[in-house]
Amino acid sequence: MSIAPSKSVLPKSVDARKLVQREQYLDGVLPLESLDRLRTAVESVNGEIVSELQFGRDLQGHLTVSGKVSCTVELLCQRCLHPVREQIEAQFCWGVVWSEEQGKALPKDLDPVIQESDELDLHQILEDEILLNLPMVAYHDKECVSRESFHIGEVETEAGEQRENPFKVLEQLKGSSGKS
Repeated sequence: MSIAPSKSVLPKSVDARKLVQREQYLDGVLPLESLDRLRTAVESVNGEIVSELQFGRDLQGHLTVSGKVSCTVELLCQRCLHPVREQIEAQFCWGVVWSEEQGKALPKDLDPVIQESDELDLHQILEDEILLNLPMVAYHDKECVSRESFHIGEVETEAGEQRENPFKVLEQLKGSSGKS
């Protein structure tokens, strides 16, 4: 039995111009240690964060990077506050530019990515894509909190006694203020 080789780690930064000239294809994993914002935004990341990138030029000559990044994360369910697993699949097509003005001139189908120095911070930009594709609110697919767990009115304790309604005092105050 043979074990499949694991993917290599993507470089933290790359020179997009050189990779575009060679029409380079990169695939690999992102190290979770370099993704601080993602680690604080989710409960946990399960498995590897895998990405594929294709560098090239479009028909107008713009430097482009297209590809995808995928991972499985756990978020807090907003109903029951237990972990809910979400599969994140982000596909992208970037136009590499060196200023905001150049980014505004890109076609609408290209998302501008600014390479501020000689190299592009690949880990940060891929982390941005993951964060943009996280759901706004996480819920379990099925109802995770049963309706029986909600009670209206008096609640019985374990000994069978009825616990006093904490809003009874407000009811009495409301009743006495209405008589004035």
